Amino acid sequence: MKRIIDHFLLKWKHNSHRKSLLLRGARQVGKTYSVRKLGTTYDDFVEINFELRTDAHGIFEKNLDPHRILRELSLITRKPITPGKTLLFLDEIQMVPKA
Repeated sequence: MKRIIDHFLLKWKHNSHRKSLLLRGARQVGKTYSVRKLGTTYDDFVEINFELRTDAHGIFEKNLDPHRILRELSLITRKPITPGKTLLFLDEIQMVPKA
């Protein structure tokens, strides 16, 4: 079934001036499923669920330098995060208020 969010996410992907995207909505409606589906269209997909990966919370306790954060997220996931090639999905980010 084609969903409105899938069209929205593809449109976001193809926007050359895109910025970080925050998806909000009721629980259990398919947000995570749709982002994972979008991830299949990227060279790399890195997903961090902060409800499960409590070890990643500390990354945001230091300074909020984006280069450092990406480097540390890459280290803990053991996956490269390459701008324009990697979709980085931070799921359950509300678990880390400083993020």
